[in-house]
Amino acid sequence: MNTLDNRPIIPTAEIFQSTKDIEAFQNQTLRPIIKKLHLLLINHFSALLANRKGDYFKIAQDKKEDYIRAIFQNENRYKTELKGMIIGHFSIDEFEKYSYFTRLVDKRIYSIVEERILTSQKELKNFKTS
Repeated sequence: MNTLDNRPIIPTAEIFQSTKDIEAFQNQTLRPIIKKLHLLLINHFSALLANRKGDYFKIAQDKKEDYIRAIFQNENRYKTELKGMIIGHFSIDEFEKYSYFTRLVDKRIYSIVEERILTSQKELKNFKTS
């Protein structure tokens, strides 16, 4: 089965003749993959929070956004794992495009996932660590 066949359609991700290549890649590749992986990304982030002793679940609601943003700024290991999960869903052609725009695509991956986590905080789980 072609992995492109089971990616969700994002109606707002229109591509026009004037659309830059990086924007087209984001709308045709990144956004559908990230949407498809939503639950995995939420659970992966929840596991990261658990490894941090669940501090996120103990802080005031108004501090949680800053806490999440700090993770995306400082946790290079998490960002590497995140990038690997997304890149693992690329086709060969998509990977070749990614190789051309690596730094720009990486920034977009982190930005899109960060916003998805921020808007889905109610889905985060408080995994108990042993």
